[in-house]
Amino acid sequence: MQANKLRLLHESLRRYLRRDARAHLLKLVEKTRDEELAAAMSSMVVEEQLSIFSCLTTYARQAHVITLMAEPFGQIILSPLTPTDAARILREMAPDDMADILADLSTDHAAAILGSLEESEEVEDLMRYADDTAGGIMIPEYLALQSDDTVENAQERLREAGDVEMVYYVYVVNTHGHLVGVLSLRKLVTALPGTRVSEVMSTDVISVTPETDQEEVASLVARYSFLSIPVVDDSNKLLGLVTVDDVIDVLRDEATEDILKMAGAGEDLTDTHGVRGNVQIRFPWLLASSIGGLLGAGVMSLFAETIQTHEALAFFLPVILGMSGNVGTQSATIIVRALAVGRISLVGGNWSIIRREVLVGLIMGTLYGILVGLVAWAVAGSPYYGLTVGLAFVAGMIIASGVGASLPIVLSRIGFDPAVATGPLVTTAVDILGIAAYFGIAAGLLRAFGL
Repeated sequence: MQANKLRLLHESLRRYLRRDARAHLLKLVEKTRDEELAAAMSSMVVEEQLSIFSCLTTYARQAHVITLMAEPFGQIILSPLTPTDAARILREMAPDDMADILADLSTDHAAAILGSLEESEEVEDLMRYADDTAGGIMIPEYLALQSDDTVENAQERLREAGDVEMVYYVYVVNTHGHLVGVLSLRKLVTALPGTRVSEVMSTDVISVTPETDQEEVASLVARYSFLSIPVVDDSNKLLGLVTVDDVIDVLRDEATEDILKMAGAGEDLTDTHGVRGNVQIRFPWLLASSIGGLLGAGVMSLFAETIQTHEALAFFLPVILGMSGNVGTQSATIIVRALAVGRISLVGGNWSIIRREVLVGLIMGTLYGILVGLVAWAVAGSPYYGLTVGLAFVAGMIIASGVGASLPIVLSRIGFDPAVATGPLVTTAVDILGIAAYFGIAAGLLRAFGL
């Protein structure tokens, strides 16, 4: 139902744009939620996006739509504006969103805009942190209770706080601003009036530093089902909060990045690049596959005499490599996902997982080896071909599942992103080892059969 609604909205917006029906366009934009408007605009060209954005009549809506749209929409909107006009829109955003968008602008323009913002010092502090860290996505505006506050005083402070970032619990600091506890709103409301906050708070608080990678922050939030997580400095002073809505954005971006890496297409959103940009992003990743193909050809050349004598062997090579490659990619994808959600430890104890994947490869290799081996026997007219193809299937799938399961773990342990393992690295390794195993088995059986 929602997909149909968005499709109808998208078609209606584009139809009004084509007809230059400004009045109808304004009316439709006025009654459409910002989230739905941004979703419909995301698949339009820049000119159409700008036309629709111009129909937003308040700075608050303009700011909200900018934060909902993917990069570089904010840069496109704010770059032509004067610092004063840009600041009017940015004032309606949370400081972390301001920092993200200003970081995309030219240094001079960003500095001029900051000069027009009352929150400039706060935003500049956020801009010091990298985009993919807890400091880069945290919200510095928060309400923290004092540990020696009474429940009555704490409740009064909550009522007076106004529009601050707060979920279902609040954090507690001491007189020096150091994080000492966390308190759920339910517990605060149900506590007796004269009780001290320190008596009902929990002191077991999980926090992160500004330099913590955003993927690790997202993993902690997902693991413990948090709605927010505090960010502290080296002295445990509370600096800000990372809330679950920011974590959802992180998970989406990281998942997109991993999927692109797994496909060997880089880590950027390729739909925002032209032909030249896509070629530049994909070329280095595909280079590994081409090198692997050349190495595979080199391995095959070692068995040139065997191939020349038994040409039928070459007919079944694509089937063996294709099936093995699929098994390797499946195993690697399973392991990468397990690493991403923290179900695999990098300290040790992973042999059981690798053994499981190898056993799966053995079983599937045996089943497909029998099936395709019988076909090879029938087509080539000799049990030699059937046995060679069957054993090659078993060997190829064991190799593929072993490589696919172990390579992401190895890469993670040495500090590389495991997502790259499911692309060119796994495919290249499986192809080279699969070719060597296939023709090695073929040459060995030739001697055994006396052919």
